[in-house]
Amino acid sequence: MAKFPGIKGIFFDEDPLIEQSSKGVNGIGIPDCGLKKSDLRKDGSAYIDSKYIRKNTPGLPEVSEPSVVRHFTRLSAWNMCVDTVFYPLGSCTMKYNPKINEKIASLENIKNLHPLTPANLIQPILKIVYDFNDILCGLTGLAEFSFAPQAGAAGEFAGLKVIKKYFELKGENRKTILIPDSSHGTNPASSVLAGFTPVEIKTGKAGTLDAEELKKFISKDVAGIMITNPNTFGVFEKDIKKIAEIMHKNGSFVYMDGANFNAFLGNVKVSDMGIDLIQLNLHKTFSTPHGGGGPGSGALGVVESLREFLPVPYIKKTAAVTNNGKKTSNYDKNFDAENQLYELSEDRKNSIGKMTPFLCNFAVLIRAYAYLLSLGRDNIGSVSEIAVLNANYVKKKLGKILSGSDPFEEGLCMHECVFSDKSIEESGISTIELAKILIDYGFHPPTVYFPKNIHGAIMIEPTETESIRTLDNFIKAVKEIKLKTKKSKASKSPQKTKVGRVNEVLANKQPIFKY
Repeated sequence: MAKFPGIKGIFFDEDPLIEQSSKGVNGIGIPDCGLKKSDLRKDGSAYIDSKYIRKNTPGLPEVSEPSVVRHFTRLSAWNMCVDTVFYPLGSCTMKYNPKINEKIASLENIKNLHPLTPANLIQPILKIVYDFNDILCGLTGLAEFSFAPQAGAAGEFAGLKVIKKYFELKGENRKTILIPDSSHGTNPASSVLAGFTPVEIKTGKAGTLDAEELKKFISKDVAGIMITNPNTFGVFEKDIKKIAEIMHKNGSFVYMDGANFNAFLGNVKVSDMGIDLIQLNLHKTFSTPHGGGGPGSGALGVVESLREFLPVPYIKKTAAVTNNGKKTSNYDKNFDAENQLYELSEDRKNSIGKMTPFLCNFAVLIRAYAYLLSLGRDNIGSVSEIAVLNANYVKKKLGKILSGSDPFEEGLCMHECVFSDKSIEESGISTIELAKILIDYGFHPPTVYFPKNIHGAIMIEPTETESIRTLDNFIKAVKEIKLKTKKSKASKSPQKTKVGRVNEVLANKQPIFKY
C-alpha cells in the first residue's frame, strides 16, 4: 500500500506573538552605556526632529528568545517548501538548494559585505563576479552577461531596452516584438514596458512555432522575437535555427527567455541556435532559494555586437600588481593573473544605463557560483539530462493514468510536461481540486491553468533533484485521487493542513494586512 508524506503530521496552535507578550519579559540584554538620562541635559527633541518622536510607547510584544524561536519555527512548518516536500511547480524550477551554497553565502566576509565598499577593498568579490560571467559565457557561447537585472522579467526588460537602443542608434524606429503564444506570460508585458508592441503568433499542433507561419509576420517594423525555449508546453523549438535565420535576414534580433535553461544546461550553447540575447534566472536554474517575489537575478547575456548597450556599472580588468608592487597591463607578457586587479566601470557611452543602485544581487550570484563550482564542468550537463529524464518519466506514467489528457502524447518533452483536465473532469474533479487534494497527500501542487491555451492545464516540473521513489509516490497519489476522491471531499480540500481551504478570490479582493 502506498504511503504518502502528508497523511499524518503535527501542528501546534500558535497565537500571534503580541498575544504571548508578558510585561517585563525580554529576549535580549543591552550593556549599560554608562550614561544617565540627566547626563544628556536635554530631552530627545534636542537631538531628533519632533515629528519623528513617538507620543506613545510602541506596542511591541515582550517575549523571551525561546518564545520567538519556537513561534517562527512553528509558523514555518505550516507552509510547504523544497526542504520538506516534492515541489513540482511547472515553469518555476523549484529544485533542491544544496546547503553548501548557504554555507558559502554565510561566510562572514560575504554576508557582512556593505554594497558601498570601495572596489579596491573588495577585489576577491569582483573577481568572483568576473569569473562567474566567464562561466556563463562558456555555457551559452555569448559574449558577456550583466547581473544588474534582479528578476527574470527585469532581465527581459533590460534585453528589450538593449534592442531598442540598438535601433535608435541606427536611426530605425522598429516597434514590433513577435511573441509565440507558447512563451512566458511576462514577455508581452516586458515588451510594452520597453516601448514595443507585442504581436502574438500561434503555435502549431505539435506545440512548436512553424517557420513558414513566422514569415507572414516579418517586416521592417519587427525589432525581434521573444521566444521561450523549451516553450511553456515543455517542448523544444526544433526549428529554432531556421527561426533565427529568418529574423537575422530581416535585421531583427532573437531574444530567448531563458527561464527554462534547466532543460539543456551544459549540453547546448544558445549561440549555436542563433540566439542574440537571453536572461538566465539564477534563482531557478542555478539552485538559489526563491519564491514569494524574491530575491532573484535575471542575468542578461548578449552577443558581441550588443555588449556596448549593457547596463552599467560593469567589471573590467585593469592591471596586475607585480611582486615589487608595480602595476602592469594585462597585455604585458609578464602579466600575473593571480594578481589581477578589477574595477567597476561606467565607460560605456551607449549603455541603457543603471538598473540597480549597486552592481548586482550578490547574495543570489554567490550561491549560483558555488553551485556550478561544486558540480564541476564535467557534471553540469547531467543536471539537464536527469531533469529531462525525470519529466519524461512523469509524462509517460501519468499519461496512462490521465488518459487522453496529454496534448503532445506522441513526442517527448523537455524538463516539464503538461496535461489538460480532460481525464480528471471525467472523474468529477477539477484541476484546482486536484491541486488542493495533493497538499493533503504531502505534495506541493503543480502549476495549474497555465499555459492558458491548454484547457484546465496541469504543468509538472520534477527537476533533476527528485528520486524515482518520490516521483512514483507522486504518480500514485494522482492515481488514488482520480480513482477514489469524491466531489464532496474534493471541494473542501485540503483538510489536513493547519489552514484549510481559503477563499482566494476574497483574499485578493479584500486583503487584510494587519492584525
